[in-house]
Amino acid sequence: MRLAALFTGVALALSTLNPLFAADKVTLRLGDVKGDRFAALKASGELNNLPYDLKLTAFDSGAPVQEALNAGALDVGFTGDLPFLFVFAAGAPVKAVGAWQNNPDSIALLTRPDAGIHRLQDLKGKQIAVNRGGWGHYLLLGLLERAGLKPDDVTLRFLGPVDGRAALTSGAVSAWAPWEPYIATSTAVDGTVRVADGGGKGIMSGYSYALARDEALHDAGKLKAIADLLARLAKAQIWAQQHPQEFASVLGKTLNMPTNITSSWIADARIRPLVFDASLIPTLQKSADFFHRYQVLPKAIDVSKAFDFSLSAQANQVAKSAPGDKS
Repeated sequence: MRLAALFTGVALALSTLNPLFAADKVTLRLGDVKGDRFAALKASGELNNLPYDLKLTAFDSGAPVQEALNAGALDVGFTGDLPFLFVFAAGAPVKAVGAWQNNPDSIALLTRPDAGIHRLQDLKGKQIAVNRGGWGHYLLLGLLERAGLKPDDVTLRFLGPVDGRAALTSGAVSAWAPWEPYIATSTAVDGTVRVADGGGKGIMSGYSYALARDEALHDAGKLKAIADLLARLAKAQIWAQQHPQEFASVLGKTLNMPTNITSSWIADARIRPLVFDASLIPTLQKSADFFHRYQVLPKAIDVSKAFDFSLSAQANQVAKSAPGDKS
């Protein structure tokens, strides 16, 4: 993808003075998927009185966020855990610095009612759209295992979320493995349905990460700004949990989506901040080993060096106060 094409999203600059930060205003370049985290930050008031400038670019999936980070066009990016594995394996100068969790069942396999797929075993011989190396790809491999099938029992079509949706509705594929808000949009607008036992619970972690370039992690001003942003994001996610209707309205206006779809998205995803510490390492290692076993990840990797926990103290204090399951 051309770098110029990556930056057709929203660009916003927000600033104010704060004596805790250097006199020269720090600018953080942030990439987000669909802009939902940024919308939560804005709606909750956590973008008020920022002691640094924040510039946003919104993307439709995690892979282009990674590309922009790797190219040095972003300082921080929000993305799912799995795309991160590939840039880390390739030696990209990027570390995970924060985390949150989506309901694993908000990543799910969809089909058309007329496609003849009523249970996972019906996938045999079918064409299925997934995003290569992402949540959809991982989910589908896990679902095939759950059904006692092998990858060569199906034909995978590697498509991004927009093309995957089009392929399913047109009949070019029989199933598609998306995540929110694509699930809410497709089921409401296209009349697609979830495949029975086709959710991510028991397969997916549902984890997403805030990633930062090493250059930003060696800049004192940006270090303070990133730590502050992570704490604000955790507060914003708790606010969104506690104000679902208000957040659905703001999210709909921000992304030009109907409120019934954003409401369904919020209710399904149930996003909550996580305490970001070494307990997350084994989960990412499990995903890396799984993808390597299926030769999706070209080499075995040790993910223990993929994390920087030094900026998470403020955000962790917020996450510990979050309602719901802390496990």
